[in-house]
Amino acid sequence: MTSAAPGGQLAVPAPRPAVAAPRVAALVVAAGCAALTARPLLLGVAGAGPAPVLTALFLALLAVGALWPAAAARPGSPVAPVLALGVGAFVVGRLLAAGSPPPPPATALVVGLNTLAAVAEEAFFRRLVYGALLAGGPAVALGGSALLFAAVHVTVYGLWVLPLDLAAGLLLGWQRQVTGSWAVPAVTHALANLLVVL
Repeated sequence: MTSAAPGGQLAVPAPRPAVAAPRVAALVVAAGCAALTARPLLLGVAGAGPAPVLTALFLALLAVGALWPAAAARPGSPVAPVLALGVGAFVVGRLLAAGSPPPPPATALVVGLNTLAAVAEEAFFRRLVYGALLAGGPAVALGGSALLFAAVHVTVYGLWVLPLDLAAGLLLGWQRQVTGSWAVPAVTHALANLLVVL
């Protein structure tokens, strides 16, 4: 609110309290996590099939995560070794899981949807959620974003996936932390998702 100061000049408005943004971020994070957790229910009521529903969900998540106001990224470690380490960890994981059920056929739709899901989840978890939790310190941002990432996958894959996705979330969060960018974990996650279908 602006008011007239003595002498007829306009006074500078009082700054707004900074608590509104964290509250809004908490609501957006809760809504995004709820939507991801509800994927099996959303697919159950979708008359058009799973692809349009999942595409819409991941596009919305990508838009919210990528467009959310965030502090400028600070330069961090060189990208190439951090990316190679992350991708290497997922390659080893895939080799160790060689006896798991066969992957779905690698159609263009499956590859495209898996890639969109990876980038959208990283924009949401490693940009928005990590950034919102960073006020509590780097450990809170890393651990909190990894825990939420793992939790939203339980309804889709089952409880057995919790430790695996927690480890993946910690690795992706570490990449975000040391590079200062969510793009490196997004590339790693997309390549990891491709390893599952190839």
